Amino acid sequence: MIKVFFKLLLCVIVYTIVFIAANVLMPFSQGFRDLGVSEDPMGMLFIFVYAAWACFTIFFIIRITHYSGIKLFINILFVMFFVQSFMTQIETFFFGSAFSVLTKPDIVLITLAGLFPLLATIPLLIKFFQNKDNAKETAESSIKSILVSLGIIGVVYLCIYMVFGYFVAWQFEELRIFYSGSPEKLSFFGQMVNNLKTNPIIFPFQIIRGILFGLFILPLKNMINKKSVFITSVCLVYLCTAVMLIIPNVLFPDVVRFAHLIEMASSMLVFGIIAGSVLWGAGVRKTA
Repeated sequence: MIKVFFKLLLCVIVYTIVFIAANVLMPFSQGFRDLGVSEDPMGMLFIFVYAAWACFTIFFIIRITHYSGIKLFINILFVMFFVQSFMTQIETFFFGSAFSVLTKPDIVLITLAGLFPLLATIPLLIKFFQNKDNAKETAESSIKSILVSLGIIGVVYLCIYMVFGYFVAWQFEELRIFYSGSPEKLSFFGQMVNNLKTNPIIFPFQIIRGILFGLFILPLKNMINKKSVFITSVCLVYLCTAVMLIIPNVLFPDVVRFAHLIEMASSMLVFGIIAGSVLWGAGVRKTA
């Protein structure tokens, strides 16, 4: 147990160092660089906590899957990068007007910066913790059942996004001012009608995001043999997008960041349980 702890701690330290280095060395626009960095003295600790969550998530998946070697590396890298980095930054891109200092290349570079700590730590975690047990099951799922499941997940995500976005994040006056420029708070249905009038594309956009969230965790389905463990893995991966918000940054005022942290942590936990259950049911599993 002590060896496991220190090996995992080493991976967390490597992740933290590479995460910081990648974000410092990326050729961001001058306008973004001029914002400087967060002056919160706890910033390093928060980055370490985020790195610990990401590394534990990868460790958990490695320990419960029968995959190994390069196949394991590619699947974990795919799941973690696209959920952790890509999915968060396409929303930044969508709400770009709230981040006027960010250029489109900046958003791409922020996304790519998330790749490097994964490239550095996933091989290390596999080397330390790879499961030698070759017993496995395979999942047989028709394309039709997968597509239906992804469609359900897309609609579920839209509902969760709107409900938690309003009843959690939108209750913070600072967040309403940050995004709308006004402290006014409409009723839930009033806000939905307002969204339809002022930004109707947000509804299909969030359905597509939900489908992508489901698509990007599909590799986990063949990697894991037990439903409860699969759902736990999905939740751990999805919650990476929330835990990231504990890190102070120059784009979000602290209150806005805190509001999103609560919203994301609660909504992605609920979404992970539902998405994992839906995807697990989209096929028959057989012992190989």
